[in-house]
Amino acid sequence: MKKIFYFLSVFLVFNVWFLIFSMVAFAHDWSTQGPFEIRTQNPVYLQTVTLTPGRATTVGFGVLDVRVDSAFSNLYERDSSLTADENLDMELWRLNFVGTYGFAPDFEGGIEVPLLHFGGGFLDGFIQDYHNFFGFPNGGRDQVANGIFNYRVSKNGRTVYQVSSENIGLGDISLFLKHQLVTEETYLPAVAWRFIFKLPTGNSVDGLGSGSPGFGLGVALEKSYKRIHGYLNTNYLMDGGNNKLGDLMNSAVFDFSLAGEFSFSKRVSGILQLVGGTPRLKNLIIETWDGVPLDLIVGVRGDQPWGKPLNPFYWQVAFSEDVLAVGPSVDFTAWISVGFRFQAHHPDVYKGDFFARR
Repeated sequence: MKKIFYFLSVFLVFNVWFLIFSMVAFAHDWSTQGPFEIRTQNPVYLQTVTLTPGRATTVGFGVLDVRVDSAFSNLYERDSSLTADENLDMELWRLNFVGTYGFAPDFEGGIEVPLLHFGGGFLDGFIQDYHNFFGFPNGGRDQVANGIFNYRVSKNGRTVYQVSSENIGLGDISLFLKHQLVTEETYLPAVAWRFIFKLPTGNSVDGLGSGSPGFGLGVALEKSYKRIHGYLNTNYLMDGGNNKLGDLMNSAVFDFSLAGEFSFSKRVSGILQLVGGTPRLKNLIIETWDGVPLDLIVGVRGDQPWGKPLNPFYWQVAFSEDVLAVGPSVDFTAWISVGFRFQAHHPDVYKGDFFARR
């Protein structure tokens, strides 16, 4: 109940903030870093298409942005019903390579190439101590040995899906597109539409992909007032799903991201973010499988000019915790990201400081 109350409180505050942002004047005195580009790290969810949270602005005409994300997660979901059983006990490392290019004014396109690694890991003891310190439930993880790897789902006494060994390999590659429709003004937020298409490049037997394509459409909004910035993403996603899971996956879902940012300086910001949506999984009557995914993310982002013309190197550090202890979101994720953005073409399109334009 404490987590549910905490989630509702944070969600209400975020919504009030965003409504205020839409009514107040904007300012360019402080650089805006944007939301964390992080998604729910449940290993089955990672097989499905997702538009990661993003800004309503684009990188800029002729600008190339390259980024590497590293997300290390600890997961224990062991539950059963009268007819089904779920046993997900692992640590998961997702290394994601992202390239984005502004190929026209107010347009950008790009590619995401993820690598995944499953293993027993070493953080089980730390996570138990972390939960005990903050009064969070351990969900039964203290009843089994640390460092175990399990990835199995069964229904009616039959194993439906199982990854039997620790693996590392290529996940499902995604191609994405964004077009900024509205520029932020005094009383208007910036608005953009987004599109993503997921290719079935990951091996579904090894848990690295779904074996099916997917696509999604989304809308992104952002608004700033001095040091405070707000971001809202809503998406509709369609995925063919993993054939081995049969009727245990929803083919269509809605998801969202809501983030508030505070600029500590003109180069560093703190961000509080909520990511969730409708369930992607179903038909086990187990909350950790077909419940609602909700992740609370907190961290910092920063950038640093590099060279002439000023090209920004940027970094991000964040931690994610599941809001609902009974949902499919993973227990704990540590996320680090570094990137570099530079003018790759049309150098005369923009003049002046890159950060002033952002």
